[in-house]
Amino acid sequence: MALFSKSLERLRLESGFTTPYAFYHRNGGRHVFPFTFAYYLKLERGQHLPRPEWLPILLSLLRIPPSDELYQRFVTDYLRDHFGTEENFQSMLGPLLISKHEKNDGQQTAKRLLSEQAYHITPAQYKAIVGDAATYWAFECLVNDRGTYDSAGLAKITGLPKASLEAGLKKLVKHKLARRVSAGKYKSPLTGKFYMFPRTFPGLEIYRRKLARHIEQMVAQRGSLTHGSGVIIRAEEGAVHRSIAAMRDALEASTAYSVYEKAEGSAVFLLQIRARKAFDF
Repeated sequence: MALFSKSLERLRLESGFTTPYAFYHRNGGRHVFPFTFAYYLKLERGQHLPRPEWLPILLSLLRIPPSDELYQRFVTDYLRDHFGTEENFQSMLGPLLISKHEKNDGQQTAKRLLSEQAYHITPAQYKAIVGDAATYWAFECLVNDRGTYDSAGLAKITGLPKASLEAGLKKLVKHKLARRVSAGKYKSPLTGKFYMFPRTFPGLEIYRRKLARHIEQMVAQRGSLTHGSGVIIRAEEGAVHRSIAAMRDALEASTAYSVYEKAEGSAVFLLQIRARKAFDF
């Protein structure tokens, strides 16, 4: 079982979780994982193999999708350990697992840089951020600027009530997502970092809907739609997911254009990938 444990550790480190403790607890701990932290340690030590139905959960909680190469290694190492010997593995599955993908060094470099800078927002932090519009937009303003802001300045930018923003700033401080640097002025310790929201925890969809409402309301009141495009295709769902993975790489690469000071024409933009199924056909 040593092969799978090494693959699991490798993916955890690539995703920016420097310790098993950080991976387990920053993702929500026992509320999210279907097993205890002690059991997870046994997985990384090669003392157990997880149930097959737990593999998608582990991959989701990594947050940064693994490259094709590392994803294949993760799965095949699991299967190698499961079959017991390399001979058994090769005789049954070897011919089916010949890679048809070439390495994309540019994407691998981008993923490595993202993983080195990644800050993984915990479920508790995420709930605080998106719990109300003022806290969410205070967070976004602080995390996207190296300067300091008070509630009055944020009220001018967002159009939200000063009192609500002040309460939101204090909530961010409580959850270590902001710090007070002078009388009434705050800044974020995450500015310039690649922060990632949690991928799964009980009740996540409720908070995702809250976040969507905050964005829709702000765009309607103070923003605009700057671009919209799409294509209708008939395809197998697996092919659509592969296309999304490729688009996600491009979306992550767009963070290279981020600026953290006021610039001509700068604004807060939301770039999205959406795949919606119309009907089975």
